[in-house]
Amino acid sequence: MRLPILRIPTSPFLSSPIQRIPRRFIQAQVNTVKRGTVLEHKDKKWLVSGVTHHTKGRGGAHYKIEMREMVGGGKMMERFNSGSFVEVLELDVKELEFLYMDHELHLIDPETYEEHVFPMNLFNGGDKALPFLRESMKLKVEFHESQPVVVKMPERGTFKVVNAPPAASSGTNESKGTMFKEAELDTGATVQVPEFVNIGDDIVVDLVEHKYVSRARS
Repeated sequence: MRLPILRIPTSPFLSSPIQRIPRRFIQAQVNTVKRGTVLEHKDKKWLVSGVTHHTKGRGGAHYKIEMREMVGGGKMMERFNSGSFVEVLELDVKELEFLYMDHELHLIDPETYEEHVFPMNLFNGGDKALPFLRESMKLKVEFHESQPVVVKMPERGTFKVVNAPPAASSGTNESKGTMFKEAELDTGATVQVPEFVNIGDDIVVDLVEHKYVSRARS
């Protein structure tokens, strides 16, 4: 049975143990803001969907932050000078496990075995991260006033290489003399790996940048 996620006045998660964080705002430097952060700005609450850093001549650097209003869904782009402070809302956090996805994300509570469904637009990894999702992967769901605002992947994950053709000469990293090739992982995702990585190897992948980190330790 699917639970109504966005239209319910209270959340079913609040009846189960969750990491309770005092619901308050903190002053944070703008350079600490990243995708998934919730801000209080102009008397409204905004979910950050993107952050870009810009440098210029004598005027110094600044940040452009893309935001979506949590209540009305409106979008805006705001500019902040480097060194500015913003109000960040700390959230309640619940760790769930990935089951599967169709046009929505299906997660399960490992304590109660209750299934919960979230809209895809809450997933902060974006379309490029979807192929890295695997059954039982632990995802963090963050809530504000009982409503889910973002579903987050772990920053790193371990995957098995299932296909790794020989490296082509065009994949050479000239600065290091390293040959790279495209490898397919057991989830269907692909990533560039060094030539020495073989089929059957377990590797660590940066799930923010979608890049090879290292071989996994046995």
